[in-house]
Amino acid sequence: MEESNIAPSKDQFSCLVCLEILNNPVTIPCGHNYCKKCIEACWDHTGEWSCPYCRETFGSRPLLRRNTLLVEIVEMFKTESRSSSPGKAFPEPVDVYCDVCPGRMERAVQTCLTCLASYCQTHLQPHMESEALKKHKLELATGNLQQKLCKEHQTPVQVYCRTDQTCVCLLCAAVKHKDHEVVEPEAERADKQIHVLMTLKEIKKRNQEREDEVAKAKQLAKELKCVAETNVQEQEGVFSLLVQSIDRLKSEVTTLIREHERKEVRRTEEHIERMEKEIEELTRKDAELTKLLQTDDHIHFLQKFSSLTWPPGDGAPPHITVNKELLPESLRKDLTDLKKSLQEISSRQLVKVNGTEDPVYVLQELITRSSLLKNSCRLTLDPNTVHTNLHLSEENRKVTYSKTESPYPNHADRFDWWLQVLCTEGLIGSRCYWEVEWSGRRAEIGIAYKGLCRKGYGDVCCLGRNDKSWCLCCLDSRYSMWHNNKETIIMAPCCSKIGVHLNCPTGVLSFYNVSDNMTLLYRFKASFSEPLYPGFRIGIDSSIRICQLDFSD
Repeated sequence: MEESNIAPSKDQFSCLVCLEILNNPVTIPCGHNYCKKCIEACWDHTGEWSCPYCRETFGSRPLLRRNTLLVEIVEMFKTESRSSSPGKAFPEPVDVYCDVCPGRMERAVQTCLTCLASYCQTHLQPHMESEALKKHKLELATGNLQQKLCKEHQTPVQVYCRTDQTCVCLLCAAVKHKDHEVVEPEAERADKQIHVLMTLKEIKKRNQEREDEVAKAKQLAKELKCVAETNVQEQEGVFSLLVQSIDRLKSEVTTLIREHERKEVRRTEEHIERMEKEIEELTRKDAELTKLLQTDDHIHFLQKFSSLTWPPGDGAPPHITVNKELLPESLRKDLTDLKKSLQEISSRQLVKVNGTEDPVYVLQELITRSSLLKNSCRLTLDPNTVHTNLHLSEENRKVTYSKTESPYPNHADRFDWWLQVLCTEGLIGSRCYWEVEWSGRRAEIGIAYKGLCRKGYGDVCCLGRNDKSWCLCCLDSRYSMWHNNKETIIMAPCCSKIGVHLNCPTGVLSFYNVSDNMTLLYRFKASFSEPLYPGFRIGIDSSIRICQLDFSD
């Protein structure tokens, strides 16, 4: 059999902790191999007996014994690596070339940290044979020699300063770092390697957790699709059943109408047939009598006259009445009620009644301005609540900001900080609609309980910033809704006229852009337990006017 050309790699004989060629290798119960010093340091540091690679945990601390066979294999690998030709060497990812070769340079196999040079197999021989050179420190060929030199003294960095957290040469250690804690790099690496190992373990743990979370999320998404498909099928079944029921009723009512139609038509046709027979008989009699009148034979006339039969009755033609109501009255009433129900269903729309973070959707009847105007109410601004920098006009229906304070008398209901005013009328137990026109930089339109605080600058006094009030904030570029100091941004074109509909029985407060088409801005859903007072907050150089409404608008 031809010998395989696949050579073993360094990774096959590396410690899973220090990642270097195994030194005094041991095998733990799970089958993984480590340097004895590395695995003992790991267990001493973590306080638990587990494999750093596969994380298998052992009940007690395993007894570590030297893996003799693996030691021999590692030594053979090291020897073969040193003696192999450049073409058969095990090069590092970055090729390093001999610093001594004249002309074409051969690939280096070792780097001398004492000479600060790399050598190919041929020029490495003096280091293998000379007693003086054998004392030099060799390692696998590396190309980062400048990183291992002190920038100041150009000598190899051989120790680690724990105080400054840096590698230094012996001269620096004796002068600049003489009072610092200086240790061998191997000792420091063994210590820091534990931290790297713990970090690696934590990374693997987090990675596994996230993989589990991804798998869980994928499963949830799959389940969600199944639930959504089930819901769609259920709703399709409901609407299909509704359509089937309507089609069935349509067919039954049509059949009933046709039956009544056929019955009445048949009765009418029988009447027509009787009338046509009478017409035929009368025509025949008419001919006989006309012929009799024309005869000159008196005896014949008298003989025929006695055998004549006259039409019975008073001679008036019989009349027929047709029942044009082809359905019973009770059924007509039921169908009328069904028509109203279908009209109500056809006028429903799916609307959102609260914020975007946790939306709740309900079926609402399509709203027209004419239907809202039926609930219009008259409102006036209360002079006892208005801030002194607000001016009332137009029979207390308009409020405007003013830099000059108005001479309002002191009153317990007056707002003394916020530029606000409430209406005189309290609304409860019914449906109410009003419209407001605003102008300027800012205007807030809302409602509040009478218990809204009036004194001070806290949120308890400001519309929408507490649990006693709700409001729509109108700016020149956007809207926002406020309740209990929570803001919800509304993306809609700004309009100078706002409609407000308060449905106390259902606990719904709605705000609309008033134009040719009513545009719903937002709906609040709440349980209104006491009278509500429309209120307004005015911005600087702004004004609000309550519109006068009637059914002709």
